[in-house]
Amino acid sequence: MAQKKNAIIVGAIAALVLAATAAVFMFWQREPEGLVVGISNLPDSLNPVLEQNLQGMNANELVFDGLANFEVDTASGKLNAELALADSISQDPATKTTYTAVLKDVKWHDGTAVTAGDVAYSFAAYMAPENKSPKRDYLNSFISSVKAQDAKTVVIEFRKPIPEFRAIPVLTFKIIPENYKGTKLSTNLRSGDKERGFATAPVGTGPFVFESWEIGKWLTFKANASYLRHPPATSTLVLRRVLDPVIRLNEFREARINLILETSPADRPMVEKMGGVQFSSFMPYAFYQVAINSKKPTFASATARYALSAAVDRKALVPGVTDRDDLTIVNDGAFPSDLFSRNFAEYNVPPFEATHPHNPATAASLAEKAGLKGQSAVLLFPDSLGDLGQKMADGLVAQYAKIGLTVEAKRTGDQVFNRLVFNEKKYDLALVYAEGFDNVYSDMGKWYRGNGALNVTGVADTGLDALFQTWDNTVVATDWIKVTRELQAKIGALQPSVPLVSLKKDVYSRAIKNVVIASDNPFLSVEEWAQ
Repeated sequence: MAQKKNAIIVGAIAALVLAATAAVFMFWQREPEGLVVGISNLPDSLNPVLEQNLQGMNANELVFDGLANFEVDTASGKLNAELALADSISQDPATKTTYTAVLKDVKWHDGTAVTAGDVAYSFAAYMAPENKSPKRDYLNSFISSVKAQDAKTVVIEFRKPIPEFRAIPVLTFKIIPENYKGTKLSTNLRSGDKERGFATAPVGTGPFVFESWEIGKWLTFKANASYLRHPPATSTLVLRRVLDPVIRLNEFREARINLILETSPADRPMVEKMGGVQFSSFMPYAFYQVAINSKKPTFASATARYALSAAVDRKALVPGVTDRDDLTIVNDGAFPSDLFSRNFAEYNVPPFEATHPHNPATAASLAEKAGLKGQSAVLLFPDSLGDLGQKMADGLVAQYAKIGLTVEAKRTGDQVFNRLVFNEKKYDLALVYAEGFDNVYSDMGKWYRGNGALNVTGVADTGLDALFQTWDNTVVATDWIKVTRELQAKIGALQPSVPLVSLKKDVYSRAIKNVVIASDNPFLSVEEWAQ
């Protein structure tokens, strides 16, 4: 009897174990295989028209194309704007404002043909106020209309004459389909179920086709065998979320992640010791600077602001990072000092002259004259700058102490930083990472025009505004270079901020061939990546 009872108990336990195992198996999902990219957050949207987080903007390159695309020359590593959905783009030689694009025979991932109507619809969606597209102001400043002349011909009207070298990069905005799952989409992409569905399961023309989205875990994409350039070398690509940077690096070390996008220059020495790691570095269109609140009496005079610039030894800010020539572009003026050499190398123009470079004696003299000596100030910097920001802020504190200015470095959450600096403008000094520019820094006026959306310094000058207007209207490259140099000098005379450095960004990869990174978007060479 006892044996029978024991057998029943054992059987019951075994059944429970089997049931539990079956339950676990049912809910457990095997991690997808393929080329795995480790990221801190998944995209918040895959609709390129809408505001997106960094990961979403990067993913756009996987799924969508523009009339032209930015592409990377894998041999030279240089970035170029090349025709993509457009087979040709021609300028009206008389007006120089009208461009006509003829489309290639390209199909959406669902097999339907891309038409000129899709291009016109996409531009209308970017312009629709309810979408609050971050690209709206940029595109609207260049383009007045985009119309379909016939099924394959698009007519783009620019607001003013514009040379091809500036027009083609503008036409890299991503094209989305007018019809989705058999229904015409509204230009209000925040409105209906289909429109919202497009943001999480999009249809594009890009090298990878969206496949699945596991909330909080990963996104998977499969290769587009009909991609307009050539089929991707790898069949599956996975974006896997690993929030903690330490765990992410460990997963990379253990070869469970093939590529990491979000890195800090401060991590490089440690990663270099791992072995077997490929570093793909690029110089972003971005720079660090110290914004100066000129509304504060301490910094109201240009002399005081000159002193702040001359006091900074930019190369010594973060030992091991800013003093490495292979990682750093030192900026002695508003524009990064490699602007001409990177974009107009064929013109062989000399680099910018420094406006107020590091000079301890001059800095001390100017500080004395401006009454900075004995004053105090707070330098704000946001959490998102991480340890690098902390080290940079500490370096600035030490260097300003040498001219008698006591500065307290204060780290804040990003939301608090943005509120105090960009909204309320209640700050003394702020360490800012200025980013999101195009290759010729067309948006620089946002920081320095009197009514610029990002002018947090309070410095405004009608002469500078007029010079920006001339800059915007200049269509000949050599003239544009000349006006850019004048802008650099004029901003230097006003010194609303202290330009610091541009730093190379690293992308770490292992067990992948052909990764070439040339810009903020790491997926520009993605169709070449091979395991």
